[in-house]
Amino acid sequence: MASFTERYHELTKYNPNTIDKLGPVHWDHQPPAFKAISSKVKIDLLSRLQAVMDHLEEGAPVTESPEAGLENIAKLLFFTLGLTARLGDQGGGDYFLRAAPSAGGLYPTEMYVAARNQSGLPDGLYHYHSLKSALIPVWQGSFWGDLNHYFLGHPAVDASGLILIFTGLYGRSAWRYKERAYRRILLDTGHAVGNLLEVCRYSGLDHSLMGGFLDAGLEELLFLSPKEEFPLLGVAIGPRGTLPSFSGQYPGETPAEAIRHLAAAGSTGRELGDGEGEIPAGSRDAGIRDPGIRDSMQVQQNACERIRSEKNLRPPVHAPCGGPDFAMPADFNPLKTILSRRSCRKFSGAAISQGQMREMLAYAFRPSDASWCLASGQLEFHIVVLDVKGLEPGVYRLRTDTLELEPKRPGDFRSETNFMCLGQDLANECAFALVHTSDIARLAEAYGDRGYRYACMDAGQIGERINLWAVYAGLGSSGIGGYYDDQANELLDIPLSHGILYITLVGVPEQE
Repeated sequence: MASFTERYHELTKYNPNTIDKLGPVHWDHQPPAFKAISSKVKIDLLSRLQAVMDHLEEGAPVTESPEAGLENIAKLLFFTLGLTARLGDQGGGDYFLRAAPSAGGLYPTEMYVAARNQSGLPDGLYHYHSLKSALIPVWQGSFWGDLNHYFLGHPAVDASGLILIFTGLYGRSAWRYKERAYRRILLDTGHAVGNLLEVCRYSGLDHSLMGGFLDAGLEELLFLSPKEEFPLLGVAIGPRGTLPSFSGQYPGETPAEAIRHLAAAGSTGRELGDGEGEIPAGSRDAGIRDPGIRDSMQVQQNACERIRSEKNLRPPVHAPCGGPDFAMPADFNPLKTILSRRSCRKFSGAAISQGQMREMLAYAFRPSDASWCLASGQLEFHIVVLDVKGLEPGVYRLRTDTLELEPKRPGDFRSETNFMCLGQDLANECAFALVHTSDIARLAEAYGDRGYRYACMDAGQIGERINLWAVYAGLGSSGIGGYYDDQANELLDIPLSHGILYITLVGVPEQE
């Protein structure tokens, strides 16, 4: 195989003949859902959210106020990845639901904040602690020079006073999903980013996605141990009209070069900068309880995605992104939908109309104020129609630029969809399944192995937009990250070189 990404994706597929050999899930070994707080200093955000919630209750627009910097930041963080519900005692304590969905409710995505010239918040770097609804200082002072360097001179850094940095934790997902965990982490991060961009749009903010950066630099700045927690994306934010346009994302090294780095490091991955491979102090707080994760294939995949130097950068990749223009309904409030968003646990089996499906897709793939795509032009989509009024059941290819459906395979594929989704009843009861795919070899050729994180996060963004529109339209949706990969290719009649990245089921929720 030409890239490690192709190898990783192939070897983390689910197969009906081998899935029972993955080993048991040790439920008593689940890592902590939140980082331990070692700092005695924290900046409370909960009180700052009260005005936002009051506006929502009154139905008033929640827009940016230049005088309320910390209030604005509290809103962005809460509606991206804050705690939106608490379920009673779950056999070991309360269980919390967050603004963005997560596979298995494990929430491996963390957020950090870089701030300067923000009212009520001293310049510095902070960790967002969702349980405490607080910012925990990492560094005090302005680090914009470092950030400008690590983000490779991205023009949005200088223009912005606020940058959110998303990271992932292997351990929170790997204890349950093992080597496939990295795929889930990327999708989960995409869900959170999808929320953030919707809140930015609604609040009149510019945003700029910065997927290209020097990984080791951000890890050092944020005190991350890269075989435990790793940076995935930076998002610069500013008032509307203040951020420069920037087309495309930097690719990583060529796959051949990335493999050479990995081979030179050996199985320990020491080139990541982890000393002699000891488990750093505090690793349990970060979510690691299995030392084997340090040398796992998903760690190697992340290692191959890294940008190591600004000296040999390849130019940013850019391609058209998004579908036809979409008129946003005046009564659509993403903040309210985020608060009430939940993954549907049971569909009624009822049909939806073709108009409902098209409206949902138009919202999900609409062009936005700034490009939301990280892997422009690399995702493809198919729809398995089970019960949509006005459409014959079957498999269709979706052209996202026009929202046209091209028939591929007519027929009732309800049983095949159910089998593809590991026998989950949701796949029997939904109205349609949206399948997100990418030609893995072409993706790696365009972006290097880094393209895998870009494409999976894009799939997560689309999945979250579907979730939000479903709430608004009175429908239900559920993201499926566990499926039989090759059987999905067979159902869609696409070559195995196309990786199945995600499946989103949509239907009418059963009334409780």
